[in-house]
Parts: sequence; C-alpha cells; structure tokens
Amino acid sequence: MVRSRLLIVLAVFAVFAGATSGCGDDTSVTTEAVTTTTTQAGPVGDLADELAVLVQAAEDVRGLDFLADPTTTVLTTEELAARVREDIQEELDPDDLVIDQAFYQLIGILDPGIDLGQALTDLYSEQVAGFYDDEAKELVVGGDEEMTPLTKVIVVHELIHALDDQHFGLSTLSDLVDEERYHEASAYQALVEGEATYFQVVYLQSLPVAEQVAAATEALDYDSSVLDALPAWFGKDLSFPYDQGFLFVEALIERGGIAAIDQAYRRLPTTVEQIIHPEVYRTLEGSRRVELPGNAIVPGYDIYEEGELGEWNLRLYLLDGVTPSDAIIGSAGWGGDDYRILWNGTEVAFVYQYQGDTPRDAEELAGLLEESVQARMAVGSPQAGDEAVVMSGDDYAWILQLGATVYFVAASDPAAGRSLAEVLTPTDG
Repeated sequence: MVRSRLLIVLAVFAVFAGATSGCGDDTSVTTEAVTTTTTQAGPVGDLADELAVLVQAAEDVRGLDFLADPTTTVLTTEELAARVREDIQEELDPDDLVIDQAFYQLIGILDPGIDLGQALTDLYSEQVAGFYDDEAKELVVGGDEEMTPLTKVIVVHELIHALDDQHFGLSTLSDLVDEERYHEASAYQALVEGEATYFQVVYLQSLPVAEQVAAATEALDYDSSVLDALPAWFGKDLSFPYDQGFLFVEALIERGGIAAIDQAYRRLPTTVEQIIHPEVYRTLEGSRRVELPGNAIVPGYDIYEEGELGEWNLRLYLLDGVTPSDAIIGSAGWGGDDYRILWNGTEVAFVYQYQGDTPRDAEELAGLLEESVQARMAVGSPQAGDEAVVMSGDDYAWILQLGATVYFVAASDPAAGRSLAEVLTPTDG
C-alpha cells in the first residue's frame, strides 16, 4: 500500500501537532558544535549560537554525544514545502498510485473525487516542519534568524534522529522497505519517531513556562485545510508513529530508563502489535506464521503487493466502517495475518487471512468486518452461505470464519471475488 512505500520518506518527517514552523532568511555558518548550510547569506550569529545550544540540549536529554558534527540546513517555509514536495513526488510511482487508489476506493475509505497522489503531496507539504535525511546526514528545518520556541522543539526532535543515526544507524528502515518487510518497517518507524517525540517533550518541559505556552500556541496556529478535507484515517495514520510510538517509548523508559531505548535498537520491535501493546514486546511475542494459499489468485491478475497487514492497518483500513471502540476490539486479538492485492490493469482484488489469538477473537472480527463492509463498500445485503457471509453488488465481499481464522475477500469485479472465495472455501474431506 502507498503508506508502505512512503515509509522511507515519512520516517524522517517531524510533525509537532501538525504545525509548520516560521519562515525567514537563509543562513550559512559553521561553529565548533554545529554546521549549518543553506543557499543565502544573512544575519546568522544568533542562529548559530541557538543551534549550538540545541545540539547540547539534544545530547543532554538523550544521554548520547554526537560522534560527528551534525549538518543543519535552514530553509524558509516555502522552500521547505518545495523540498518536501519534490521528495514526495520522487517516491510516488504513478502506476502504484493508480492501484492504491483503486484499492482504497474498493474498501470504501477513499472518495473517488480525491486524487490520492495529489492529496499525499499536498498533505505532507502542509504538515512537515522539518526532517532528518539519514542518507545525506542532513537535518532540514524551517526557521528564521531568531528561532521560535516551536522551531527549537522541532530542531531537537530532528537532532535526536541524527544522534540515533550516528549511534544505531537509521538505515535499518531503508533495508526493511527494500526487502518489502513493511510491517516490521512500520514498527521500527514508530520506535524512531516515538523516541524523538518523547525527548522533544522532555526538552519542551525544560523551557520556561512562557516558551512552553508559545510553542503550544504556535503548534495550534497552522493551516490544516488539506488534512481537514481528507478522510479522518489520513490524520490517524500520519500521527500513529508519533503518538503510539511515544506511548511505547514512555512504557519502556518507565521500566528500564533511557537504557531501555538503546536496548530496543538492538532488539527491535517486529510487529506493530508490540508497539500498541508494550507488554507484548517485553515477552518477545511475535506474530504467528500465516500464509495464504499460493493458488489464491485470479487468472489475468498479477500480484501487486503482499505481506503482513498488522493490527494497526487492520483497524485503520478494514474496520473503518465501525465505531473506533469496536475497531479496537475487533483488531486487538490479532495474532498474525497475510494479505495479497491483485490487479489486472483495471480491476483490483484483495484477499486476506487473519489468525486470531482465540476463536472468539476471530468471531468478533468476522462480525465487525461484516458491519464495516456494509457501511463502506458498494455491496448488497449479506447473504449467509453454508459457512460464509457473501455480499455482492457493484463490488463483492466474502467473509469466512473457521475457528481462530478469518478469510476475507474484496473485489471490484464480483466474478474475481467469487473465484477467490471458491479457492478459500474448504472442501469436504
């Protein structure tokens, strides 16, 4: 899915309550503690001093020292948005976007009137306040010759990324994405962003009360028109690695101090379930091995994408049509899964196998999945078969629970959906 392929970009973006920072002249200076590089000369003395102070602050709150001077580029708000837009557009493949848009429309979470590629480009250009590029080893922020309290917080967030990269190597994320291990990449992203968010909060709390209030006020005073115009799941997905990652890191630190974070980079979380439920991470409980049958395909269709969906994406995408509390209940019993997206150039099909912790978990998911499909997809009323629930209209959906396992098929061409359902339906004997 498109979020998976954007992980490598989004993991470096810092979002503080969705705000973008102020604008100002570009600067070029070098100090003993920090190197800044930009394109335009300006009054830089105070800014260089502030950056040096923030480097020290990041080292203090994180308990690590820089092994090499971090490089910081300060851009105006317009320049920052332009650079982010360029990076996003480089990452987005137009052919992939067509399929992703078709899939999101199939499961009913994206209105046909929304251009997914444009929405993502506009959204991240609006939301990004700064980022750390682990390939270029460069911290990029929007700023002025005199940093605002919010800008300082954002810089500390990104400096935490730079520190972690020097000590633990953030290229792990790139490796996971290159290997198409998207679920593990999501868990790793939550660790990285959650940690930087945690320590930016520690830094924020160290500021005078007036600066804390100013930072919070500035964070709330931003243009969120793009985000507000999109379905709610965009914002939830955008904030997940920051919000849920923060809670994960907080839980680790409460039990083991900052050393627990260093240990987490050596013993990485492998599922998003471990992020949502830190106790699962502590017990090293991984996902159950789930593998769709190899013949769960449709003649004329290619496999576009496959892998683990995970607890968060199950809740976000497939259970979007039920209440948030029910979506949490329906996804909480996740033990493992496997999904496959099929594409024939015009039609899309989705096949999914879920393994619950218990049969009751599977029963709860099957019922809520049926409710969500009715609310979101272009299907008819449920028709109970021998064991499965079938919903067919312009689109097709099929749900089957067997013990702790749930099978789900969704297809924009009902014939393709029926073909997949037939493959997954158990035969006597």
